[in-house]
Order: sequence, then structure tokens, then C-alpha cells
Amino acid sequence: MDVAKKRPHTKTARETNVNEPPGLSTESRDAIRKSQRIAIQLHQLIAASIRVNALRNEVEIVKSLAGSTRTVFDADVAIVTLDTGSLSPLRGIARRGKRPLSEVPREADDEEFPARWEIGSETRIEGDWLVAPVLERRDRARGVIAVRRGADLEFGDEDREVLVLLAQMASSALGAAELGRTIEASEARLRVLIETAPVGIVEADVDGNVRWWNASASNIFAWPDFADVDDAEITVFPPSTSAGLHELWAEVQKGGAVDGRDFVDVEIAGRTRVLTASAARLPTSDGATPAILTLIDDVTNNRELIAELRHAHTMETRGQVASRIAHDFNNLLTLISGYAEILSGDVATNKKSKQMINEIQTTASRASLLTGQLQAIGRTSDPEPMVFNPVAIIHANAEVLQRILGSSIELQWSLDEKAGNVRADADQFEQMIMNLSMNARDAMPKGGTLSIGVAPQTVSSDRALELGVESGDYVMIAVADDGVGMDEETRARCFEALFTTKGAFKGTGMGLASARRLAEGSGGAIWCRSSLGEGTTFEVVLPLVDEPVAPSPTSAEVDRPRGSATVLIVDDDEGLRNFMSRILERNGYQILTADSAEQALIEFDDFPGSIDLLLSDVVMGGMSGRELATALQAKDSTLSVLLVSGTANRTIIAELNPAASDFLAKPFQPSQLIDKVHEMMSRRA
Repeated sequence: MDVAKKRPHTKTARETNVNEPPGLSTESRDAIRKSQRIAIQLHQLIAASIRVNALRNEVEIVKSLAGSTRTVFDADVAIVTLDTGSLSPLRGIARRGKRPLSEVPREADDEEFPARWEIGSETRIEGDWLVAPVLERRDRARGVIAVRRGADLEFGDEDREVLVLLAQMASSALGAAELGRTIEASEARLRVLIETAPVGIVEADVDGNVRWWNASASNIFAWPDFADVDDAEITVFPPSTSAGLHELWAEVQKGGAVDGRDFVDVEIAGRTRVLTASAARLPTSDGATPAILTLIDDVTNNRELIAELRHAHTMETRGQVASRIAHDFNNLLTLISGYAEILSGDVATNKKSKQMINEIQTTASRASLLTGQLQAIGRTSDPEPMVFNPVAIIHANAEVLQRILGSSIELQWSLDEKAGNVRADADQFEQMIMNLSMNARDAMPKGGTLSIGVAPQTVSSDRALELGVESGDYVMIAVADDGVGMDEETRARCFEALFTTKGAFKGTGMGLASARRLAEGSGGAIWCRSSLGEGTTFEVVLPLVDEPVAPSPTSAEVDRPRGSATVLIVDDDEGLRNFMSRILERNGYQILTADSAEQALIEFDDFPGSIDLLLSDVVMGGMSGRELATALQAKDSTLSVLLVSGTANRTIIAELNPAASDFLAKPFQPSQLIDKVHEMMSRRA
């Protein structure tokens, strides 16, 4: 192979005699020299191929190939460039008498070295350079490989062939390096994906012998990290999953993947879990032991969340029904207690009738507690926190409590007058005391003792952590009985909404749920201590507040002319509408009525005189009472508004004229309605 056409040269005797038998012709000597050069180049090409194939780094590859190329051609300079890929631009350069190196090309070098390859796959001559493309594919070059010799040495066809071989060598080596890096990156991504996967991934043989697992599997099964396991250690699945997993794997062996198998009540590290599993057979080479990849997910929390969501939907539906019932029930209670109060005044001299009427009013008061519980379950009644003294609230309800409990229950008090004040909804607090007392009465069917106590208490940090409250000073309210008590299962569920042990039509299951809602909503806690045959104690702690008790609202005593005010009464309940009309008419008011907000708008516009007060229910079939009040006050800013409701609270009037608007909760007594209307008319005057 004739590598170059050289200038005529006079050989020395030494050069003439080396490896050349004497007496040969000039043609024979040239043939021998050519064979020797070919052998040397072939050896150099093989050595270059071996060296470059051992490299997996582009920097080392271009440097090594530049050196090999310069050596093969005995050139002054050889270069290998990389113009594509993540490491480009990159150039390997080898100069005569210097060590090969790799560098990042500079613009100042552009004139010294060949230009980037643009198109084509054939070698070419650029000045003193022989250049060949390092192809990535037929129409795209990764870079170039080029050599330069002295100006008096020309490149022949054999030189082009050798350079093409070196270019192919460079292309293969650079492609292998890029592929290797891609594989490494892919493996790294896969490794991270597997190790951070939220599901457990376990490799096992068909007999269930575990070979490998990821971090999530360690967490699910309480296994050690795979890297920390000694080869002699045997890792197995929980016994309760063995039969199900072997059945799963048997189906996988028949072909295809299997997913969505549930394993319930799996005991892992002392906890009962719910798992779901999928499996697929891993491809294996000839003769290798078959393996199965099993994906395990701990769905315990998901199942619990789904159950809670279903329960929430159920409670929302029940709450909507309860809210409607509470609304209608409050209307009935308003009529019952209202007419009882009116009747009480008419039979004041008849003691027997008076006593029966008092019983009616007491029963109505007890029924109003139930509507409060219904509203709490339906979450339609927002709490109205205020500062009060628990001892004072209990004292005020002592007579009603004694009447409700009956003569067979002895009521004992332990009330510390200096226990302090709390901030909570006072009405809900009264309901809580009533509920706990009635539960205690029902737990003592043959009679017994009920103790109600109030005392200051300091909650330590450890105890606060148990209760889920802040440490500090509290007021504790305790209600204890010596009745039948509860077993542990009942005690654990006693605060669940709608849970009751009293049987059909004897209990609602709402009282203790309401009590817990009040305690926790006020920053406190409630708990229960009970044993069968030893009675039950409920203890409630509410945060102590250093604030005075909120003053109770008082009705202004107004001596005003009768019949000087006009009231528009709006309620879709005919009985309640007639009741309020009769009460106010008896006290000198001129009354207009409407059975809907839409009808009230017409009455307001058609009335020739001035309407002083709008008395409206909040919840009605179409437009609400608040919407009606907003519309009418927009027409007459001086109009007074009194909204009544058994499901709303004072926040309902927040967007109305504050100086001319008020709220009255159902059920109410006739005297309460009269006092509230007198008070508002006094403010209007």
C-alpha cells in the first residue's frame, strides 16, 4: 500500500541493506518496502482499535485516535473533532514530538484546522489536510478526522482508505460511548424510579423465595433494606399472604400479568393492614430460573379515607334531613310553648291546670335540646362563642335538671364558684349538661346518684399532647353516675354521631357527638371513664379565659302607644304566621302577612302607608328572609328587620343595616317576641 509519493531520495548503505536480500531489482525492493509499510500500518490500526474500544469517554477517545492517526500516517498533525452531542464541541489533537491532548476548540483556531463537515461521506483535501467525516449516520457527521504532512508529501488513494478506516473506528467508538452513557443514564433513572416508587416491588422465584426488593417493600413488610441483608438471611412474605400470592403467581405462570388482588387483615409488625398486589413474569434467558415481579401497595389509609368519605356523604345527607326536621320542629315548639305561655296567664288561679301547663313548657324545653342536637349534626347552626361562668349556667338550669331526672335520682353538686370563666357557645353548653345528665339518668333505671362538678385544672404538656390541646389552665366539668357503665367497645364508640345503645326510638346518638363538637370547637376536650357495673364519668375541659362574663341582653321597658306601628309578618308556616300575628295584634300592632318573600314584596309595594318592621322567617321555599330584608331595606333604609330562625344565628343579619336589624332564635316565648319588637320600635323612635 503506497502511503505517499515521496521526493527522490538517495539511500544510505545501511538503508539499502536493511531487510533486503542482495541482488534484488529496484522493483523488488520497492515491493518489499511497500509490504513492510502495510504490515506496520496494519499493526498500528489493530493497536489503535484495541485501545479505543477500551475507552468509554469521548475526551479520551478523540485524544487517543488523534495520536493513533498521526502515528499511522507519520504526519505532522492529526485531529479528531466532535461537533455533536452533549460534550461538543471537542477536539483531540496530536502534533509531532508532543503528547496528544483534547481541548475545546477556539474560534482563533478556525484558520489552522479544517472546517466542520457539512455534507457527504467522501474524504477530501483541504490545503495540506486530508479530511474524512466521522459519520453518525449516512447524512449526518459527528465530526471529522484529519491529518497534515509536509507540503512536499502528497496523499494517495491508499491514504484515503486508511483514513476512512480510522474514521469508521472513531464513529464506532464515539457511538458506543454515547450509547453507554445513555444506557447508564437510563439505568440511573430506572434505579431512582424503582427505589422511590410508592409501591413495593419484589422479585421472587416461582416458589416464593424472595430475591430482591425496593425501599417501599421494606417499609410495607418491615423488612431491612436490601443492601443491608446478608446472603444467608431468608426473607419471606407474611404468612397470611402466602396462599393468595402463590395463587397469584400460578396464574402469572400460565401467561400474562395479573393485577388487583386484595389481601385483608395482614398482620405486619403488630398492625393489621390491607394490601393489594399485582404480578408479572420477568423475561429470562435460556436456562435461567424463572422469576416473578410482584408489586405490593399498602392501601389501608386509602380504604379508611374512602370509608370516611362515604361516612361524610352519609352524614351530609342526614344533616340536610336533620336541618329540615329541626326547622319544622322549631316552628311546632314555638307554637306549643307560645300557646302554653298564653294559656298559663289565663288559668293562673287553677293550680292543677297551671301545673299541667308547666309540664308542657318543660317538655317543650327538652324538645328544644333535641332540635339543637339535630342542628349540630347537620352543621347548620354555627356556634356563638361568648364568655360565661359554667357554675352560673349550671345553677340557672338546676331546677330544670332536677325535674328531668326525677325523684329516683339524687343530684349532688360540687361547684367551685372560683373555677373561672370560659369562652364557648352558652346554649350548646347548656345542651351538653342536659344531654350528659339525661344519659346518666337512663344508665340508672332503678335510681342512683348523679354528681356534677366544676373545678379549675392545670393540664400538663404530656396530658395536653394526649388530649390534643394546648397546655395551661382549664375549667373542668365532670358529670358522674353510678349506673350500669359501659364495656370497652361501647366506650370507644360513644362519641360517634348516631351511635346509641338505647334501642329504637329511645336514643338519637347525637348528644355525645354534640358534646365533643362543643369541647373541641372551644379549644378543649372531652373524655370518658367507664366500666361495666361501676358507672360512668364524663370529664370536659375548656380553656380558662381572663375576661369578664358577657352581659346578658335585657329588654327595654317601653311605654309606647298601642297600635302605632305596622309589622309585615312573613312565614311559609301558616300556624306560626297566625301565632305571631295574634301575639302582636293583642299588643296593639297593625299586622300585614305574607306566606312567601315574593308575596311580601308585593304587599310592601301595595301598602299605602308606612311599614315599620319586617318580621320574617329565614328559611322559606323561594327567596330567603335575608334576601327579602336586603331588598326591602334597599327600598326603605329606615325599615327595621327582625329575622327569626331555628337553624340560623345572629350572623344572618351581618350584611343588613346593623342599627335597624336583629335576630330571635326559635323556639321563642310570646313575651320574648313582644320584648324584642318593643325594643326595636324604641330604637326606631
